[in-house]
Amino acid sequence: MARTTIKPKKLKAGDTVGVITPASPPHEPGQVDKAIKWLSTLGLKVKLGKHVLESYGTYAGSDEARLEDLHEHFADKEVTAIIPLRGGNGTVRLLPKLDFDLIRKNPKPIVGYSDITGLLVPIYQKTGLVTFHGPTAGNLRQSQYTYDYFVKALMEDAPIGEVVPPSQSAWDENYPAPDLVLAEGEAKGKLVGGCMTLIRQLMGTEFEIDTKDCIVFLEDLQEEPHSIDRMLTQLLLAGKLKDAVGIVVGECIDCKPGDSRRNVLNYNYSIEHVLKDRLCHLGIPVVYGVRFGHTKDKVTLPIGVDAELKAKDGRVVFSINESGVS
Repeated sequence: MARTTIKPKKLKAGDTVGVITPASPPHEPGQVDKAIKWLSTLGLKVKLGKHVLESYGTYAGSDEARLEDLHEHFADKEVTAIIPLRGGNGTVRLLPKLDFDLIRKNPKPIVGYSDITGLLVPIYQKTGLVTFHGPTAGNLRQSQYTYDYFVKALMEDAPIGEVVPPSQSAWDENYPAPDLVLAEGEAKGKLVGGCMTLIRQLMGTEFEIDTKDCIVFLEDLQEEPHSIDRMLTQLLLAGKLKDAVGIVVGECIDCKPGDSRRNVLNYNYSIEHVLKDRLCHLGIPVVYGVRFGHTKDKVTLPIGVDAELKAKDGRVVFSINESGVS
């Protein structure tokens, strides 16, 4: 899908960011104060949405209330970026009434992951605005790695360059390794992706992901391998993965057999087996374990910029070759 890319201005000390809850409310009210404190370490001021602390079932207020906060922050000239407090559930419910013209005319960074994927992909595809798959305001300071890549992506106008895995102790390596090669190859393309659950939720709608000639990044949380299999199979049947030029799969936290503590099937394959079975016949590079999304260490990935993926001889080079901000 051809589109004109719009890059928001980079963040700088003294800017005001809007903190909203377009999905679920904070677990504790004190999380709002902590988010303000963390953002202030970057010299940023905070403007809270009026409905941040509201609760409406699993949502942070009614659809109308959450949409009001989102629209007001895009329209507000004082607000230079929008960083939801958390994900959870409910962003896709906002799409039918989301004012994409307002967003296009008032471009500013919007950052998040998990359920926020339901805003990031549609906003990019409908407006051309580069969006950012990265930490929410509630977990910006989850690790130094997360913090540093947020700064690289949003407060510097140079490309991020090669994504370097977080350092690990030689005696305490997590699995999967952050650079596990499943299928070798090289690819260049626009970067697009997010949480698999949300990408599947958008299938069959006008907001479904466009992967043609793109490097697609995917991850999820607390899904059994057979559930990951279902999601990947749906994307395969829809032609979404054959249109991609490369695939980057994240760590996928608590996705080993039994980790979800629900719907465990006998003879459940490992997630690595599922990924190899579903993805390695495509003739494109596929890597597994890059740290983004629900992991403690998460790189901020700009959606809609040029990226490059090389997977050969057991080595991964994943580079973001274009800045997401101007």
